[in-house]
Amino acid sequence: MAIKLVRLKSGEDLVADIDINTDTVTLENPAMIMPVGNPDPGGQVQMGFGPWVPFAKSKTFEVPREHVVFIADPADDIVVPEVKVNTKQVLTG
Repeated sequence: MAIKLVRLKSGEDLVADIDINTDTVTLENPAMIMPVGNPDPGGQVQMGFGPWVPFAKSKTFEVPREHVVFIADPADDIVVPEVKVNTKQVLTG
């Protein structure tokens, strides 16, 4: 497995440890890449990470290859976090 950027047909951009199989792509601990905050006028949009399918018990997902638009290596200067969510705390407050 290797850390890669994945764009899905849905338009979602993910970063995950992936394995490419014949008919599927296995995503391990996928994180969704999304804009955060409001950019200053003329400023750059900041990007953040959030868990993909945050309330699933499993952290490994099989995605059909036909749902994947492309797979790419992340830039060297991108810090890819390990995304973990304590769902018990989220659900109970």
